[in-house]
Amino acid sequence: MNRIIKKWHGLGVQEKLHILIQGSLIILFFLSMERVIARFEEQIMSSAEVRADETADGLINGMNMLMLTGKISDPENRKLLLNKMQQSQGIKELRIIRGDSVIAQFGKGLPEEQALDAMDREVLQNGKVVFKRIDVSNGPPLLRVVIPFIAQENFRGTNCLNCHATRAGSVNGAASVTIDLSKEEATLQEIKNWLWAGHILIQIFLSLIISWFVRTLILKNIAEPVKKLQTAMSEIQRENDLSKRADVDESNPDIGEMARSFNSLLDNLEHANERLELFSKMFHGSGEAILIADAQRHIVAVNPAFAEITGYSAAEVMGKNPNILSSGKQSAEFYQTMWASIYEAGQWQGEIWNRRKNGEVYPEWLSIGVVRNHKGELINFISSFSDITTRKAAEQKIEFLAHYDALTRLPNRALFADRLDLALLATGRNEKKVALLFLDLDKFKNINDTMGHLAGDILLQSVAERLKSCVRESDTICRQGGDEFMILLPDVDNADDVENVAKKIITAMESPHPIALDGQDIVVTFSVGISIFPDNAEDSETLIKCADAAMYRAKAQGRNNYQFYA
Repeated sequence: MNRIIKKWHGLGVQEKLHILIQGSLIILFFLSMERVIARFEEQIMSSAEVRADETADGLINGMNMLMLTGKISDPENRKLLLNKMQQSQGIKELRIIRGDSVIAQFGKGLPEEQALDAMDREVLQNGKVVFKRIDVSNGPPLLRVVIPFIAQENFRGTNCLNCHATRAGSVNGAASVTIDLSKEEATLQEIKNWLWAGHILIQIFLSLIISWFVRTLILKNIAEPVKKLQTAMSEIQRENDLSKRADVDESNPDIGEMARSFNSLLDNLEHANERLELFSKMFHGSGEAILIADAQRHIVAVNPAFAEITGYSAAEVMGKNPNILSSGKQSAEFYQTMWASIYEAGQWQGEIWNRRKNGEVYPEWLSIGVVRNHKGELINFISSFSDITTRKAAEQKIEFLAHYDALTRLPNRALFADRLDLALLATGRNEKKVALLFLDLDKFKNINDTMGHLAGDILLQSVAERLKSCVRESDTICRQGGDEFMILLPDVDNADDVENVAKKIITAMESPHPIALDGQDIVVTFSVGISIFPDNAEDSETLIKCADAAMYRAKAQGRNNYQFYA
């Protein structure tokens, strides 16, 4: 190989050009001849395919004739038709394949009239013609074509839809036609022989022409244009002016193409400068903080948004490790997992807590990616982050409203139901009981009507605070809605414990303890209904209904009292 390279370098320009052009022409002839041969092959194969299609047409017409004469049900008649068609058309093999609709109506027929291979099944399923060339090891190649028969009105002289009781467009069956390509192969080989003979004659003639052309024309038109282009390039390089362009010599296509390529390179450089300027504007104008670090994790650039969020100026963080922002809220394992993902996957994103210059800890959404050079070596880390303090507060508010009443800040019905279910499950382990108190403020409507709904809301908030003072921390108070409350007492030993709580609630609302409302002292009372699990009910829904019924019993007894469900 080295000897060949040395000989190549030892050749003159004329010899090199002659070899290159001659070699290019040879390759061109090979490619063009392959295309010509391929075109002839397409035409020959197309002729064979037309032959197969005509055979299929003749076959279906013959089948229609058998159908009209009532002879189609005899397998021997169908075999006779296939043999005649096969012999008259010079077909290697001819089969007719029944579709599902025909099989369902007339039966499977002969074994060879069923789908025998994947080609048959594909045509019956898709309704499209399938071609396959088959190369035989010790014989001429074959072409197999499977053509579908599509049901339609007046299909080749018969009403196909009525005969087969099927819908238009469905596949009734198909014809499998296998053609011997011996004649076609012989024709193609003869064409190849003529093409090769013509190629050799043309190659000899062109070799003589090229030798003269290289010697008399090409060498004269290279030296001066190349020197002129070289001078222009040197001038642009010396002045470092990317707006200048080399003159394109249209009379010399090769040199002109070189000048155009050089000008295109200048266009790309100019475009790259514009993109760098655009990226710089995006970097400095981004609302998200952007930090760029080198492979050793030393900060090399930050944008203004970084200083706005963290409080650090660019000068204060340059060359330092980004861990100066660490809040200490994440564990060492968290950072190990994060950096492992960055090195393995090339990126990481997630929520993290960092610390501003003034010491304030804040949540941020952080994305980190890596930059690699053309060798695949890591050269930079790029991270972008945004302060999500406001979003986190909104999420917490949504989470609170999902489980708590906005007015009284007590658990809502959904949270109460979860705690009630858990309490009922726990009774099976600790063998204790669960009590449910259903409370309704007496005559609360009068307060809303006389003092307004705002006063009513303030009253409900005051009542909620008093209820909290009457129960344990393990108990749950829920605002059921309007002026109704429920209290869950888990781990109850007996009814006396529940009664004490009910008395405490009634006492907390009595006249010695009025509620100041809009300059007036208001006394409110509760009607309380009590049910106990598992004495009164075996599930949470029934337990609530029992407590509700007991509450109405308390109202019927004159209000401001409590009643156990019985």
